[in-house]
Amino acid sequence: MKELNTYKHHLILLFTAVKKPAVAVPAVSLVSLSSCQLGMILLSGLMVLDFITGVLASWNLWKDSKIQSNFWKYGFSSQKIRLSIVKSVTYFLFILSSYGIEYLFRIKSFGKNNYTDHEITLTLIAIAITCAIEFYSIFFENLPKAGFDIEKKVKIIFVKVKKAVTSVKSLTDGNNGNSSS
Repeated sequence: MKELNTYKHHLILLFTAVKKPAVAVPAVSLVSLSSCQLGMILLSGLMVLDFITGVLASWNLWKDSKIQSNFWKYGFSSQKIRLSIVKSVTYFLFILSSYGIEYLFRIKSFGKNNYTDHEITLTLIAIAITCAIEFYSIFFENLPKAGFDIEKKVKIIFVKVKKAVTSVKSLTDGNNGNSSS
């Protein structure tokens, strides 16, 4: 949150530049975001994609049910919107509580490692966990219900690649597919 105070002047200029768009474009390049802020932007984008793919999956299930009614009235229920709001609030409370634990107990970052350039903190781990849940929800729950089964397509591609590799291996071994003894 210290980063916001550093860039407060630039953000004020950005928000007051509505009347002057020529000032807004260079001001965006001055804003430097931390890992947690970039993670929150990623999480927000994944949550929007999850909502869109969820609506698409609901529409696909409604369309296949052959019910002659209005989708926006019966297929798209307010209960699902409430559940999405509850999920969003839960995610952000989880992230805020991890930040609170980190701040309250003065837990330092875990440092930079060979696999990342970011300072790993509890807050960043909480953001990563919620992003992983949203990613799973999009690609393994909503898209298959919407008719885009990516997991099945990847398995088919994997089987074809494995078959091609074994046939190339048998050709290079001199077997040529003939089983002559």
